[in-house]
Amino acid sequence: MTQTPTATATEIKISFSANEARKAACALELQGGEGHSRTIHFWDSPRKGSDGIALPFLDRGVILRLRLDDEDHGSKRESDMTVKLRPCPPLPPDWQKNLKDEDEDWEFRIEEDRTGPAFTPVLAASLQADRKVEAEVIESALGSERGALDHLLSKPHRDLLEDAVGLKKGDLTDLRALGPVYAVKWTQNWETLPRPVVIEEWTTKALRFLEVSVRTSTADAAEAAKLLEQALRKRNVEPPRSGETKTRAVMSALARDLAL
Repeated sequence: MTQTPTATATEIKISFSANEARKAACALELQGGEGHSRTIHFWDSPRKGSDGIALPFLDRGVILRLRLDDEDHGSKRESDMTVKLRPCPPLPPDWQKNLKDEDEDWEFRIEEDRTGPAFTPVLAASLQADRKVEAEVIESALGSERGALDHLLSKPHRDLLEDAVGLKKGDLTDLRALGPVYAVKWTQNWETLPRPVVIEEWTTKALRFLEVSVRTSTADAAEAAKLLEQALRKRNVEPPRSGETKTRAVMSALARDLAL
């Protein structure tokens, strides 16, 4: 029987875009050499619609994301491939709890996303698989070959897509790679917050985002959101009055660059 799972953890997020992102980065004194650099790609089947760019998979709550480590590891690159469902649909019993397989380096996690300034909880489920990938596999997946993304998906990814949203291998053949997004991630300890603060900057040819986040329990989420806003103000960073989902904004911008 499918049912909506319950999250016990929450990720609190505050996002800045464009000039606000630049100002926040300066105020937080972020240094590129101190962060972890990665390159990010997404997949969807973008279409031109009357209201702009349509992203059918994202509109269905399915996010397919590859993060590539920018450090040199020889012929293979450290990466993680993630299937994220947001908002999370009702799930079969096997997917209603957090799961981890250390032997195969994958983890399935259910948590809330709360983005400021409203911090409205949105249930999300994600399956992340860590792996080392040959350069030619990456090039194929990022190219125009039909079905090439399948080489980056693990069996748990495919099982989750089929079990949760009814997507099979044949449904993924028309996907197009969207990217690159250049990302730098910093992890810091701020004195008023009980857990590490993660700061991530995303840039494309046209966009710049800065996201400040912290993970906490669902019970402490409201208090954590207040503490995070207070900590930013203490660092001369005023939280924005409106929030923008960076994933949708970035994917839409990348899709517009394609010849649709």
